[in-house]
Amino acid sequence: IGYIISDENNISICKRNSKNIICEEYTITETSCTSDNIGKLFKNNEKNSNEKTSNEETTNEETSNEKIFICLNYSDKEYSVELNDANQGNYVLYKSSTTNETFGTSNNKPYVIITINKSSVLLNTKYSSGLKYVYINKEGNSASSMYKIMNKGDRCPKNIENSSVMIEENILELECDNGLCSEP
Repeated sequence: IGYIISDENNISICKRNSKNIICEEYTITETSCTSDNIGKLFKNNEKNSNEKTSNEETTNEETSNEKIFICLNYSDKEYSVELNDANQGNYVLYKSSTTNETFGTSNNKPYVIITINKSSVLLNTKYSSGLKYVYINKEGNSASSMYKIMNKGDRCPKNIENSSVMIEENILELECDNGLCSEP
């Protein structure tokens, strides 16, 4: 069903078997999004150098700022999103062997709707826009909007050179049922 995150060292992964939901401890081992880890969490280590002044002495102290991401898809490039308050929302994740185990995709429903926030990534079986189809902006205006579900009022992707021309190939149209989706 997804991931539940208390902090970067206390993460559970929950999966549905035939009748039950089973949760177990999960350790993030990935450091990037690749075609082999779609649907997995990964940490991106960013090093910041902070200067400290103490008793007229200046020392450099390095701090590690580990951020947690989920790999949504990987074709010719990485599609991932950082788990934080700014990026919370509904996204679409593409099928792989990992997503099939965790989120329940199948060959005829290779996409899943997931709800992301800083403390969880969960299959959203109740998502409804009131429309027959769900639309996704594959490229987005930023890394956090790639593969995010477009809501009423969102802008369609436009050509940079001619802003009146919509880039149709960046929009993915999906038909969904209980959070599992396929192209119509």
